[in-house]
Amino acid sequence: MDMKKRLHIFIVLILSFSSLGLSAAVAVDTRVLDVVEVTWPGAAKPPADATAIAAIIDNDVNIRWKAYTTLVGDTKDRTINFVSGKVLTTPIALGQRMPCSGSGSDDFMKFVKSEAYKRLGISNFSNRYLVIVSPKSGCVWSGRAPLGDAKSTSGMLVLHDSDSGFVIAHELGHTFGLGHSNFLRCESGAKDGPWGVDCQAIEYGGVIDAMGNIDTDSTLNTYHQWTMGLINKSQIKQVWLSETVNLSPSDFSNGIKAIYLRDGKSAYWVEYRRKIPNVNYEAGLVIYRLDPPPVASVVSPNPEDLTQPEFNQSLGIDIWMINLDTFTYVLGKTSGSMSNTTGKTYSGNITFSAVATADGASVTIKRTPDTTPPPVPTLGALNQWRYPDFEIIPHGYEDGETAIASFQATIDGVVTDLPASVTENWAPTVLNPFKAPPTVHIRDLPEGDYSISIRAIDIAGNKSAWTPAVKITIDRGRPVVTADFETAALVDGQYSVKWTGAKDTGSGLCATNLINEDGFITQKSTAKTAPAFLVSPTTPISTTAQVFDCLGNGLTGDISIKTNLSLATKASKTGKWSAAPAAYGADALKCTGKCTASFLQTGKFSIVAGAGTAVVTTGTTTVATIANSTAAKLRLVASLNFNKDRKVIRITGSNFVLLGTVTASGSFTNVTNLDRTPPALDTSLTDPKQLVLSGLGFNATDFSQEWTVLPMSRGTTLDDPSLDLCNAVYPSEKDRIERRQLTVTKANSPFIFLSTEVVRYSSVVAAQAARAELAKALAQCVIDKGYKDATGATVSYLFNALPTIPTGVVPEDSRVFVNTQIDSGPAARQLLGFYQFSGATFTGLYVMTNSPTPFTDDQVKRWLNVATILAARLSGKSA
Repeated sequence: MDMKKRLHIFIVLILSFSSLGLSAAVAVDTRVLDVVEVTWPGAAKPPADATAIAAIIDNDVNIRWKAYTTLVGDTKDRTINFVSGKVLTTPIALGQRMPCSGSGSDDFMKFVKSEAYKRLGISNFSNRYLVIVSPKSGCVWSGRAPLGDAKSTSGMLVLHDSDSGFVIAHELGHTFGLGHSNFLRCESGAKDGPWGVDCQAIEYGGVIDAMGNIDTDSTLNTYHQWTMGLINKSQIKQVWLSETVNLSPSDFSNGIKAIYLRDGKSAYWVEYRRKIPNVNYEAGLVIYRLDPPPVASVVSPNPEDLTQPEFNQSLGIDIWMINLDTFTYVLGKTSGSMSNTTGKTYSGNITFSAVATADGASVTIKRTPDTTPPPVPTLGALNQWRYPDFEIIPHGYEDGETAIASFQATIDGVVTDLPASVTENWAPTVLNPFKAPPTVHIRDLPEGDYSISIRAIDIAGNKSAWTPAVKITIDRGRPVVTADFETAALVDGQYSVKWTGAKDTGSGLCATNLINEDGFITQKSTAKTAPAFLVSPTTPISTTAQVFDCLGNGLTGDISIKTNLSLATKASKTGKWSAAPAAYGADALKCTGKCTASFLQTGKFSIVAGAGTAVVTTGTTTVATIANSTAAKLRLVASLNFNKDRKVIRITGSNFVLLGTVTASGSFTNVTNLDRTPPALDTSLTDPKQLVLSGLGFNATDFSQEWTVLPMSRGTTLDDPSLDLCNAVYPSEKDRIERRQLTVTKANSPFIFLSTEVVRYSSVVAAQAARAELAKALAQCVIDKGYKDATGATVSYLFNALPTIPTGVVPEDSRVFVNTQIDSGPAARQLLGFYQFSGATFTGLYVMTNSPTPFTDDQVKRWLNVATILAARLSGKSA
């Protein structure tokens, strides 16, 4: 089980069961649980069949969840009904016993879900739950469910060798995003303490509610009520100073329901429980720790729990109950009460005392005053101060005792309060679960050139020391952009067109990007003025442009650029002209002897010629001289600007090649302001090997700034496979020596997976073997139309034709390109996989959507063009 993400939650031991007495009104929110049973050769029968489990859902589980979601005094009907739906009375026969963990268990659940709904005749199960009834399979758990969230309206769970309504109710809690109610137990007998050898985290041991592992009539704890949305943030009081708070009981709907406190690096959640029938605690406070333990301090019946990565500081879904009184939990057996009217944190800095009132408890909190100044803020890298949204105070800066309240600055020696501003892209943490912390953005600073220092002030009024002073320039003027363009060069058959209308009179331009429909930057320029872009003579540019100055002020809009060629074949000419050699293309002409060609021109234009020399005149005035060339290729030989005048030019020379004159035009419309945002911090680039690999796949500058480009989990390791097309076996995986896989994400992304992967193999031979294995796997997958997973179920692959492959990708014998649909119906996904090999290195481009609709030809062509860029990087060319 992944203790950081809690993707799968297990129940280990169930000891006692009881029915609940609290009834609820008929709920608007009724959720359907379908029930299926599985079996395999040699399997015993489960304690109850699917029909019996359906009855338990209606007569037991439903009553429990009504009680959990019906709070006293609630004016809204938020009660959840769980009722049985369709029942598959004939067990689904498997070829082998149910796996208990790992990917095999995941495959089992996916297969049974697909097969069950197929047999039940249900095509849309997006708002249904599935209970899989399994006979004994040797697992240590009685129930398992993938983690959902508060908005989930569907889910799935496995009931293993059990007919317990409590187990089902518990697993349904996971489908709402609820973690376990655990227990903090100190072997020394202390009530609280730092995580370690003495104070340990007893998985499931906080049996105060259904998210422990002992049957109880008790209501959900208030932390999980908040997780589910049964109470809101305004009902949680965050306390930094000594004060008294009136707490409503945990089973009430209104009033303050919980108190949150931070004591150094520990976080506490306090609720008040009234005495109700059939519970094992007395009326009083119940306190939980939210700061997670190190894995070494976890005591769990699940061996997997002890081998997981460490928790991070993100706000989790689990809690650890503290024993305030006589509570014990040993081997799934409990005694005593965990509640009390008094308590304290292990540091002694905070004490609690409660006095019962008519509608709850009056809780007095006393805190030792904080007299320690915050640490000196660390300022972000000065080369990032060009982004208006850049946070000068980096993420992670915090006070050691309480919280930062505000910041002050000295600007050229004058102290001033900085505007209130909060950190962006913030996610709740254990030490700061409710409110984004304050910070200072570049946009908060006044314009001008000056010296600045910053200090922090905490909630208690303590002030940090000043940061070292830095000299800065703040300019809020945006670039000035008009639709003026001119041709500048001819590059590999495309015109380099300067956007002369793009400029910034202050800091100059720093980034001008052209962006396609997928957010990929197709062309970019860092020119301070007049950025240049390549334009095909036959295909105009029509896309999105973003223009930023060097202090992050910017504009975005729709840009179009096209070139217009006046051919020599249509010009007035004298002398002997004939078709130029084939190297120049179909429209170029060759002059033999002395010749002239005349064109009527206005505005900005360039002359396109080949070998030879000539003179350009208007009237009797020479306006340009075409330098001699012997190369058999076209070139821009002169650029002129007649402004609004209309003039005839004559190109006169001997034995030269001429194509004609070319102009550039375009538009920039639907323009809006856009501030440049700093890219996400990629700490992996401190590794020299990763830095080298980063030049081959995607990087942050490849996408428009609303996208985030970062290594995926374990993407800089060899822990995960690289080649997994059609679930084939790839022996070459063992020959990988370096790997870098990135994911590209944004809010509401049309892709469920967008990624590049770069792998360096131990040798060229190993890379060639990998390519051969991939081609062989693809060929077999095409024949088999898919593959069989660990359960024996066929995962279908429907391969689609690719459009014409563009020049610029690696040769055919060094690539494998795939356009396929994986699976069918609601589970269908579309995959573009472009695998390219060069030397001992491989680059993969993966684009996946969660849709039964294939990629359009235009979409495939856009990503094939991206593949040409990756091929150029792979071959060592700049792209």
